[in-house]
Amino acid sequence: MTEIKGRCFCRGGFTLIELLTVAAVIAASVIASAALMLRNQSKTKVIQTAQQLTLAARAARVRAVESGQSCRLVLDPQNCCFFIRTSSSDDPQAVLSGPYSKPVQLPESIRLEQVLLLDSEQTDIFEIEFKPNGSAQTAVIQLSDGGKNQAAVTIHQITGRVKMTRGELTTLLIDRIDLDQEQTAVQ
Repeated sequence: MTEIKGRCFCRGGFTLIELLTVAAVIAASVIASAALMLRNQSKTKVIQTAQQLTLAARAARVRAVESGQSCRLVLDPQNCCFFIRTSSSDDPQAVLSGPYSKPVQLPESIRLEQVLLLDSEQTDIFEIEFKPNGSAQTAVIQLSDGGKNQAAVTIHQITGRVKMTRGELTTLLIDRIDLDQEQTAVQ
């Protein structure tokens, strides 16, 4: 405490160096959290798109079973979209639009990285057929944001079961069924 002409001055407070240090620590934590948030946002986009694709495939299967006619899930990597249609024709009226079956445009950063169809020729547009008996064409669809964020959607031939998997599918034998794994799941 110092006294000047009868007045008391207390030296309680922060120095400029201390204030700048605190500001630098806050700025560093904001930058680190923003980078983490952007990375998680990209991962979330991939997962959401894979979930939309999963719902569309399930809707196509349900539609085929309910209507008694084949239904197709169409994947168009060129236009970055997918949709459901009732027949193999190019008629715009054949495209289904509803809560679970509306055409979906992929987000700008997401792409169909790989599409594997059993018993199908390689084309620019992929069509996965769901039959009235509940079966489907076996398919594996890999989605990616071009980086490490990936998700895969698999469609089983006999049951038409659709499953989403986070991450990259490194090994997949789409023409084989592991009956032991199915039995273990039932027990």
